[in-house]
Amino acid sequence: MNNLLSIGIIILIHVTASFAKLYPCDRKQTLSSCYIENITIGSNENHGSVRFEEVRRLIIEFGTIPTFSQDLFANLAEAESLSLKGGHIVSVDFNSDTLSSLRIDKTGLQNLSIAPVPNYNLDTLLINRNLLTALPKTIRYLFALSILDLSQNRIEYVNLNWFQQMDNLLILDLSWNHIARMDATSDLRLAKLKNLFVNFNHLSQIPWFPIGFPTLGRIRLADNYWNCAWVASMRPQIWDRHIQLFDSDGACSEKSEGGLCCYDQIPVELPARYELIEIEFQQQPNGLAFEKISERPQMLMAEPETEKSEGTCAEREEKVRTLQKEKLALMKEKVEIEQQFAKKATSLQEILRTVREDLEASEKELSRYRYQERLDLIRKTSGLKTEKRSSPVVGVR
Repeated sequence: MNNLLSIGIIILIHVTASFAKLYPCDRKQTLSSCYIENITIGSNENHGSVRFEEVRRLIIEFGTIPTFSQDLFANLAEAESLSLKGGHIVSVDFNSDTLSSLRIDKTGLQNLSIAPVPNYNLDTLLINRNLLTALPKTIRYLFALSILDLSQNRIEYVNLNWFQQMDNLLILDLSWNHIARMDATSDLRLAKLKNLFVNFNHLSQIPWFPIGFPTLGRIRLADNYWNCAWVASMRPQIWDRHIQLFDSDGACSEKSEGGLCCYDQIPVELPARYELIEIEFQQQPNGLAFEKISERPQMLMAEPETEKSEGTCAEREEKVRTLQKEKLALMKEKVEIEQQFAKKATSLQEILRTVREDLEASEKELSRYRYQERLDLIRKTSGLKTEKRSSPVVGVR
């Protein structure tokens, strides 16, 4: 009977393996990084049977995977880092206890869901150049995040309390979105946040700023629709707390307060934002990433009100050339800043990894010390008992 059961299990394993679909690496960079290109995994396929090579770092480029499901995440048991770059991945249903880093870059992502269970492993989440308009409230379950970069999306609303329980959050990048409103309660405290980037949005104020950000060191605020009274009250607090303001606005259509354009009343119809500059990430042989602007980026500014043309044709051409030079200078500056940010983010990840390894080593050393201390105590106790038994008894005369 036992033999028949064993044979049945073996047959079941072979049958299951025969239906599994393995996606091997198209190329490998070092022993831990696997690149897979141009794969297609349909929504109607059995995602539970999909298999990837067992590597620490998996990069899927230009894949057609309409929904990256929880079953696909479950099949990444050995991976610590997952990058989805380019292609067509409209929905991501995140649930993983093993990943420490997740990046979704220019996949056409529109829907993001996060399992409503505490996650203490994911420390880096980068979602860039996508079509995401809303964040799930369950993002609050990502307790271990230290880097959260949601730049270059179409997010319209953010509740800062979603990040309240992220005790290790150091970087929060919400730049280049459509955020017109932020909410927070009076008890908001993002205790370790060092970098806050909200430039290029539709914001008029940040609630409970800077009280809710006690350790903030750097901020970017340019290209929003700030309320003048809020800017005036916020400026001295930035100075008092030694917060570095990394950017400022250029020419303002109405008022300027401390280098930021501001408004007494927010425009009812918000002007269109700039289109996003296309930034491509490439991998160098030494493993360092750099960014390159695509050949013909387009930046569409809000159309001005119709006015009667003034000036000669030559003057208008000269103005166009000046604007083009300014545009190229801004593009170059953005690339340089983003390069610096990418390097800093990579450095922070390495620091976090090193700290974890040091803590684990310290805990092991402490355990060994306590164990040795206990053994020494047992030996001393046993020695005292033996000495006591062997001592001669002296009689009284």
